[in-house]
Amino acid sequence: MFVYERKVHFYETDAQGLLHHSNYFRIFEETRGEFLRNLGFPYSQLRQRGYEVVLLDAQAKYLRPIFYDDLIRVELKLDELTKVRFSFSYTVTVGSELKAKGRTSHCVVKKGKPVRIPKELYEVLSKKCFNNSLTGGG
Repeated sequence: MFVYERKVHFYETDAQGLLHHSNYFRIFEETRGEFLRNLGFPYSQLRQRGYEVVLLDAQAKYLRPIFYDDLIRVELKLDELTKVRFSFSYTVTVGSELKAKGRTSHCVVKKGKPVRIPKELYEVLSKKCFNNSLTGGG
């Protein structure tokens, strides 16, 4: 499991003062980016090598409202890993209260075509993610 924490910015809220539903997916992406950076595979490095991480599916379940300036904690867990696909689940809490859940599925492409996950990344994901916890913050 990887943990990412940060405060909700005012511009991320809607007219009711709540974290806008579209921003949950941005926060999931932010968390994934920090997760990969923490593993030693930032998006920038993957892109320099000609790889793109592509989103295949995204889901969110909004359980309780989140407000401006709330300190959110996002827990990311690698749920699925094959040679060509990986999926993450997310839980979003404020304090001890569960606010939202999500899931995303991904593949890797090179030159616009699906490819196997780069060997080095696959090995790190399979070894570190299924055996250890990681922590990050923003």
